[in-house]
Amino acid sequence: MKKLLLSITFLLISTLNYSQNSKIKIGVQAGLNYSNLRGYDIPVQFEPFYSESPAFSFLGGLNFEYQMKEKLSLKLELNYERKSQKGDNNIEVTDTNDFSQNYNFTSKKNYDYLVLPIMLKYNFSNTNSFYVNGGPFIGYLLKSNLTNDLEKIDGLNNDPVETTNLNNKTDFGLSIGLGKTIEINEKNSIFIEIRENLGLSNTSKNKVWGNGEVKTNSLNLIIGYSIN
Repeated sequence: MKKLLLSITFLLISTLNYSQNSKIKIGVQAGLNYSNLRGYDIPVQFEPFYSESPAFSFLGGLNFEYQMKEKLSLKLELNYERKSQKGDNNIEVTDTNDFSQNYNFTSKKNYDYLVLPIMLKYNFSNTNSFYVNGGPFIGYLLKSNLTNDLEKIDGLNNDPVETTNLNNKTDFGLSIGLGKTIEINEKNSIFIEIRENLGLSNTSKNKVWGNGEVKTNSLNLIIGYSIN
């Protein structure tokens, strides 16, 4: 998988030498990622102490687009994407004098992926400025960890916990997006896109609550630049 992603990266970069072909566009993009994990339910007895919600993170990468027909093109990307989920926690700490105190803190699960979307793009407006695209994506997990904002209290601390080995290296799913291209001139353009990414594979090596699975889900707001 690493070799495949590195090969795609080399292909995208080497295509710079052929950017004079009007059917080929290359570019870069970056944006916000609003992500969540799904596929399991938190047991009722834990709900007073722990709940989960989506979290904001980021993405950035390269894109390659080949125009097959007037309104139809093939688009490949290679993105570095962080997918996160926030947890709201409540714990009770008792000291040596049997004095108890409740602490509220936030934890966050972070998953750093290299993501390769392979999408068909269709321009549906007369000026080819509005488009939809969709297709599969493959993700390769670089690292994951669990962080929290709990201050050091009686041996508890906020050091990150490495969790990479608890997760499968690959993620697979479907992406679909809606966007608008803004032409700067004949060679340069920018685009803005909203994209939904639905993970279909179980990313956890271990059993989770209720014999469920851990699947990724993210919503992207992407701003990019392309040249042809």
